[in-house]
Amino acid sequence: MLSKYVVIWKSVHVSVFLFFICGCLCVLQSIIFIRDRNSRRQEVSAYIDYAHRLTTDDFEAYFSGKKKLFPRNSDLSFYNWDRNVSTSHSSPNYQVIAENACGLLFKNKSDRKIINVDPKAHPGDSTTRTPVETDLYLHVVIYDHIIRRGT
Repeated sequence: MLSKYVVIWKSVHVSVFLFFICGCLCVLQSIIFIRDRNSRRQEVSAYIDYAHRLTTDDFEAYFSGKKKLFPRNSDLSFYNWDRNVSTSHSSPNYQVIAENACGLLFKNKSDRKIINVDPKAHPGDSTTRTPVETDLYLHVVIYDHIIRRGT
């Protein structure tokens, strides 16, 4: 799982994780939740499609520690806690489901499974939720989602 093998800010550059489970080719797609303070000291958070960000950002700066991975209003879901401003955007990998009685959900576009980010709920089929202890951010959680494809 991404949360077991990759530390966000000190990692080897990998864009897609492929592996086999019981003869099936599997792809790992992860959502990273980050809560921190911006340069104005406002608390902000976002759910980041890791695979999508790998295609849009130069991660060498993150991996070398020169730059922090930080929430953006273009991520899957972004919230500025001080200004009460939220945005949501689907990515090539996930559809955002914001208008739901269960709260915020993400639907994987490959296998159509739902990822529930409510910490009190089960994250969903083929998904694990792993809190990350760090001094670099206020709060980090990684949701690892495994997509199985028959071979």
